[in-house]
Amino acid sequence: MSALRPRVPAKLAGGPGAAIVVLGDLLVCAVLLLVSIGAIGTEPATRAEETAAWQSAGKLYLGWLATGAAAFAVLRSPKALLAHVSTMLLSPVALFALLVASTLA
Repeated sequence: MSALRPRVPAKLAGGPGAAIVVLGDLLVCAVLLLVSIGAIGTEPATRAEETAAWQSAGKLYLGWLATGAAAFAVLRSPKALLAHVSTMLLSPVALFALLVASTLA
């Protein structure tokens, strides 16, 4: 018994939208990192202010990750969903490495 197969292979929807998603996510992650360390806005003066800045940036990051993943899943855009999740998980590591490398040089 043979399985039914489509004559034209299915393409993943998302095209240029995935590139826009990646750029937006990189911008959001960079801004959140800079806000959390005090490069943008007021610099935390005490340990409590520093902890509060990191916690608020973390909440915004997780909210952006969850909202974007849910939105792209509902919109049935798998390329954008994959781009969003991978960018949001990998960009903080890369941005932090760039930040540390710039301070060491």
